Amino acid sequence: MRPNSISYAFIYALWATLALTLFSGVFLMVYYIPTFAQAFSSVERLNEQIPFGWLVRRAHGVGGNFLLLLMFLHLLQVFYQGAYKINARAGWPVGIISLFLIVGTNFSGFFLPLSQFAFWGTATVLSSLSSLPWIGSFLVDFLRGGKELGGAALVRFYSMHIGFSALIALLFFGYDRLYFPKRKLAEEQAQKFKGFLLATASIGLILAAVTFVPHWFCDPLQEAANPLVNPERLSPPWYFLFLEETLKFLSGAYPTWTLLAMVLVPLLLLLVPYLDRNPHCSIQQRPFALGLGAAFFIAVVYFSLIGTANARFGEKIILPDRPLSSAELRGARVFAEKKCAYCHQVFGQEGRREGPDMAVVGQRHRSPEWIQRFVLNARIYQPGTTMPRYEIPLEDLEALGAYLLSLDSRNKKFKAVDHQLFRDYGPYLQGQKEEKK
Repeated sequence: MRPNSISYAFIYALWATLALTLFSGVFLMVYYIPTFAQAFSSVERLNEQIPFGWLVRRAHGVGGNFLLLLMFLHLLQVFYQGAYKINARAGWPVGIISLFLIVGTNFSGFFLPLSQFAFWGTATVLSSLSSLPWIGSFLVDFLRGGKELGGAALVRFYSMHIGFSALIALLFFGYDRLYFPKRKLAEEQAQKFKGFLLATASIGLILAAVTFVPHWFCDPLQEAANPLVNPERLSPPWYFLFLEETLKFLSGAYPTWTLLAMVLVPLLLLLVPYLDRNPHCSIQQRPFALGLGAAFFIAVVYFSLIGTANARFGEKIILPDRPLSSAELRGARVFAEKKCAYCHQVFGQEGRREGPDMAVVGQRHRSPEWIQRFVLNARIYQPGTTMPRYEIPLEDLEALGAYLLSLDSRNKKFKAVDHQLFRDYGPYLQGQKEEKK
């Protein structure tokens, strides 16, 4: 059995996307200045002043993301069809290593514009990696080149971006030779048309994304990075959403198993051709391997969807569906301004599920004084908690307690108010209460 036309077509599409990404990257290198003070301004100048610079930058960002998607889909197709059994088994590990390198290349490039979006998105990923038991802090310090995400980190990420890109190109040559051995001329000519079609479709999709949805894949360049100002939205790159959610789900409760999974899963992926001794390639004769592959794919998609939902934390604020007191209204504003939704949901929504749901405060009959003491220093009650200490004025603490106690599901209705409209919504709520009085 030989690799089918779909496999050949994927190779053409991968090469076309890689070529576009590499050539656009060389153009960007001419204008990019890898220093913390000038990185953002150099990208901004390229985007606004260099002829067609905006187009090349978008094509580079979209191309890198499409390359990752294409490689992932290609490896899924190879696994699904059992094509790693056909030729040299070394082709599959080279493909997996290429996939990891593409992830590393995209992530290192994500940081390079050094905007608020890039800086804090990278900080979020590194914070998740630091939660890895025993090796997390060392790994993050190595990636940053120190204890801070600054100039040393920028140079290190820039070097990784260029080095990984060169390795990907070299591995693609090797992957083509290992997975697709010498072919007859007639056979190769027969596959060129389908490969050309998929390559053209890939470039067409990239150009469509560059035109209509560039900010899905490229940094919007809204403002330069400011390490002292935490933005309202902290969203990691889409390809790290599943990892962030998986680590939050496992690392706290099962640290040893988390570390083992982080080591064993990539190792098992690399060794699939050597561990799967079943000689058959058909779907019906490979139920165990396909079951494991389907479980892994479902887990990645599941945690990615959860991460996508959690990345939109705090867009709305949960409020009782009744006129609010001045203390409850002020407490809701404190909840929003302190970005409590970064760790806490309310009734299982509108926040990230890193900490307990805030709806349980009233159900557990906590007193206002207990809430104030807990917010000021949670480690008094839970020594192992990751919740930091907060220096909040007493009036805001009392108001926050009133708001949290209002989130009691017993005999009450609630509604979600858009965060952007909340500033104008408050006086209306207060006015409703005064009219009733």
